[in-house]
Amino acid sequence: MFTPIDLRAWCEENAEFLQPPVGNKAVWRDDRETIIMVVGGPNARNDYHVQPTEEFFYQVRGDMTLRIQHPETKRPHDIVIREGEIYLLPKNVPHSPQRPAGTIGLVVEQARPPGPQDKLRWYCERCNALVHEASFELKNIARDLKEIMEAFWEGDPAVRTCKECGAVVEKPGEAQPPAPAQG
Repeated sequence: MFTPIDLRAWCEENAEFLQPPVGNKAVWRDDRETIIMVVGGPNARNDYHVQPTEEFFYQVRGDMTLRIQHPETKRPHDIVIREGEIYLLPKNVPHSPQRPAGTIGLVVEQARPPGPQDKLRWYCERCNALVHEASFELKNIARDLKEIMEAFWEGDPAVRTCKECGAVVEKPGEAQPPAPAQG
């Protein structure tokens, strides 16, 4: 049985883990059915994670942008999640969390059964065609994502080249804060 956790104190105590490229640490580490993690910014991502389960976001500190490939338009679409707000992402929606420096979010998702069910995708920034997809079995999200990202960036440049228009996917810069709320 777990005891309540002071989330702000936990974030301070684990700040060293909330760093790029993924900046992620599980709050509880065992074989639970639910994955509860804290994610810190900044990050530098232009990949999209696709998972077979819903994903719950609670933005603890600062504002972040959740870039998705919109299910209807099949185009990039930004969802701004402001400090104190929550958002539930439907399953199988490609998403790319953009977390500026100093931001912290709580993310909750379901554990997966064995086997490769998650994917990382890179889309062409010019024409939005799918450039590369890597399927994997999620065991440790921080380690798994980092390994796949590093293999993509350090591998054959042909893997990063769009077959539709010839553009090359470039390594992203650090995420920037979303525009201030209007009103």
